[in-house]
Amino acid sequence: MSRFNFLYSQAQLHDLSTQIIQQALALGATDAQVELSESISTDIEVLHQQIEKFETSHENQALITVFNGHKKGSVGISNINANNMQSIIQQALDIAKFTQEDNCNGILEKDFLAINQTTQQDLQLFNDISISNEALITDVLELEQLAQQSKQIKTSDGASISLTAYNFATANSHDFCGGYQTSRYSKYVSLIGENSHGMQTDYAYDSRRAFIDMDDNLVIANKAQDKIISRLHRSTHKLVNKPAVIFDSQIAKSILGSLMGAISGNSLYRKLSFLNDSIQTKILPDWISITEDPFVVKGLSSCYFDNEGCMVKPRTIIQNGVVQDYLLTGYSARKLNMQPTGNAGGTHNLAITNNFSGNISKLANQLTDGIIIVETIGHGLNMVTGDYSVGASGLMIKNGIIDGFVDNLTIAGNMQEIFNNIQYISDDYSFGSINCGSILINDGVISISS
Repeated sequence: MSRFNFLYSQAQLHDLSTQIIQQALALGATDAQVELSESISTDIEVLHQQIEKFETSHENQALITVFNGHKKGSVGISNINANNMQSIIQQALDIAKFTQEDNCNGILEKDFLAINQTTQQDLQLFNDISISNEALITDVLELEQLAQQSKQIKTSDGASISLTAYNFATANSHDFCGGYQTSRYSKYVSLIGENSHGMQTDYAYDSRRAFIDMDDNLVIANKAQDKIISRLHRSTHKLVNKPAVIFDSQIAKSILGSLMGAISGNSLYRKLSFLNDSIQTKILPDWISITEDPFVVKGLSSCYFDNEGCMVKPRTIIQNGVVQDYLLTGYSARKLNMQPTGNAGGTHNLAITNNFSGNISKLANQLTDGIIIVETIGHGLNMVTGDYSVGASGLMIKNGIIDGFVDNLTIAGNMQEIFNNIQYISDDYSFGSINCGSILINDGVISISS
């Protein structure tokens, strides 16, 4: 039977976290922070209706950070054990003796901590499950089988189900102590298709906080089949050097992720971002706003506080194309002489304005010629200049209709120009950490070569 049975209750983790902080201060730390966590995961992988992997793991760990003035030492261990914490704390203190003094080091200031200020709403981040191993195996075998119904599918490349739960508490010497439990479930299937033009592979997946909320197996299977079939028909249509480009929703999320990276503190205080000093600067068309909301019920990036215990709240990061705020941890905020934004650990359920309703075929109808990028290869963004160049494959558009697949491409441009030339963003996204639909970029911006 698959069920999450944690070793520690939240009360036990809170008590132990508080004890560790008290021990650290008693041993000479001027400040301290600790995170105690345990995770339980079950993973099942099948191939050709045979079980390739069935694995359950249960891990726990402690990360202790101490400060000696503005010197910092950290030690992580893979076993929560109250009996050996003193020696671990001492190791962290010994490390701190040899680290460089940095006036920006330190735990988060008390004014920013989520002490008695967390949302009262139940975000339903932990959704337990009680399901037999036999039922899980039957489910993943069905997913693989359904994904091979089309005659154009040569074979399966595997299917999987993953069940993961996380239980943690974090505390620091500014009287913060908090924690909660989370769950995450996912399904995945990968296929291989073949015709006279050769073989192609693609996949589909879904991930949710609750097992019951995941897409039906037939929906996931059909998505994978459709993606493969779209790749098997080759296009011979020739494009101009800088055509209009549509980034499908998955690639669009990575484009938005690049934007968030450019306004993140670690890049900004080092002056290594193409969006340095961009507060109140217009970087997107004026119809676009980007928000984050940590309090989305069952949101994949929802939280009650960030990794430092900082308060989080819904906010607008970019409004009408203009940067309103950065993504800052306590450390990067001090470096920039600003306030932390609750983004230690990342963003929280990003949403970007859309101005188009319809799937990617309908978006393609807006063009005479162009290309839909469905896959990129490599990490070709220069964060300092914004120059962007990656390998890619895509679907050609001829007279507003998807004409066929093409690969072995290189696409190149500059992110600032790409951002400024967004014509449409569709509403064809699926629920996730970044809710962004397919993006259409004007022609004359992105170079494409084969």
